[in-house]
Amino acid sequence: MTADASPEPSPAAKRTSQLLDDFARSLTRPYVTVDEIVGAFGDRGLGLLLAIFSLPNVIPTAVPGATIIFGIPSFLFAIQLAFGKKTLLLPRFIARRRIETGAFQKSAGQIVAALRRFERLLKPRLGLFTTPHAERFIGGFCIVLAIGAAAPIPFGHSLPALSLAIIGLGLVEADGLAILLGLTLGLIGFVVAGLVISGFAHSVRYLRHNHTFQYLVHLLRS
Repeated sequence: MTADASPEPSPAAKRTSQLLDDFARSLTRPYVTVDEIVGAFGDRGLGLLLAIFSLPNVIPTAVPGATIIFGIPSFLFAIQLAFGKKTLLLPRFIARRRIETGAFQKSAGQIVAALRRFERLLKPRLGLFTTPHAERFIGGFCIVLAIGAAAPIPFGHSLPALSLAIIGLGLVEADGLAILLGLTLGLIGFVVAGLVISGFAHSVRYLRHNHTFQYLVHLLRS
């Protein structure tokens, strides 16, 4: 007598990396739409995309406007989270955009490998931070973080962006501890950004009243 095969785990029981891997492997058509990709994650789409678009702003870049390019999507995702949206709502022209299946599957493989490394550290816990009311508060906080992550302040956007990425992954895996860590890093990021701005303003004020500096400016102008 043969043993029964193990039942296939439900989508809710699967890790996000497995959902993405299964979805990518199931594609047989030449193209896949953005809406289909987002729909594959169900109520995990917001957190995952929040993390994906926040990570590029963690590392300082010399490319003008790069923080804004990646910060705007994070801002839009945070607004939807604050309004209690469990699935991502996209403008029609974005939702219908088609991506070549081969290119998507190649990118998905790289994302799956990265997600699996993070997922080893994530697990459902501290449910207080994953209730609908808590997620609305977190969404409001993420709106402010997204603005900070997009701000072109040297080294001032890195911590807010890292905070958003950790919160996004915490939302994906219902990990309240990761969300708490992200919120804490966000608060630290605001303090650091405030110190940078305050220090810059103090330096400008000092130079404006420094007679030696004013004399040098006068010589340069003459």
